[in-house]
Amino acid sequence: MIKTGVMLMSNRGPDGQPWDWREALKRWKGLGLAGVDVFHGMLKANNETPTSIKRVLDDLGLEPTVYCVPTNLVSPDPADRATSLDTIRAGIDACGVLGVKHLFSHGGQHNNEGEDAFLRYMDGLNEAAELVREAGLLFSIENAGKMCNSGASLARTLDLVKQPNMRITFDGGNFITCGDEPHEAIMTLRAKVAHVHVKSHVPAPPGSPRPYLYCPTGVGHPDYRFIRDRLIEVGYSGWMSFEPEGGFDSKWDQSIKTLAGIIAEIK
Repeated sequence: MIKTGVMLMSNRGPDGQPWDWREALKRWKGLGLAGVDVFHGMLKANNETPTSIKRVLDDLGLEPTVYCVPTNLVSPDPADRATSLDTIRAGIDACGVLGVKHLFSHGGQHNNEGEDAFLRYMDGLNEAAELVREAGLLFSIENAGKMCNSGASLARTLDLVKQPNMRITFDGGNFITCGDEPHEAIMTLRAKVAHVHVKSHVPAPPGSPRPYLYCPTGVGHPDYRFIRDRLIEVGYSGWMSFEPEGGFDSKWDQSIKTLAGIIAEIK
């Protein structure tokens, strides 16, 4: 079964200002939301804990989907590696509190590039994935930034990280902004996808500072029905979670409702 989720990354609304994120979750549940990706950074910034957010989600009738931790598994500094592995251990504990079976790691991909950094990252991911495997959980990273940002580089990651629990969180929008084609990437990676981040883009007008603009789900690229169907073909059972970025251009409420409709089409 595929379900509709949202990434709870901060307490800010589409205008960039703090808002009542609990009320937003309640409203989105009425639009078809079923679960929430829980981010460590959001909890820390808002004096929440895995226990308290679990209580909030239970009260709203929403499921926690995955726990997300910031790491720097690329750094050549042993102290950075040790800190990141401690964060992984704390994330494993949080997964136990939340009752989820998937730990997601993000960080290091935007500020590092090159073969040496890539191989350090593979070594760090191996260490982290082993800890997560010993806890009986899946472990994933997303395609992002300057490293592990394409279908080919993620396929190489899966080849080099030898842990059987290593997976990919597939971010359709990030493939586009990194110059890769998400419809091709899903064909390469779909057997190892553990989670999906949903955001969409359209080409920006000439002269714009960036080549792509955010747009609502169901508009622009990629086609999330195509992504959905390719995952169904390999028996995917998990979450497609809207990523609340792009400000008002992404029309958050509309996007969540559209995503829920795309998932409801599954027979």
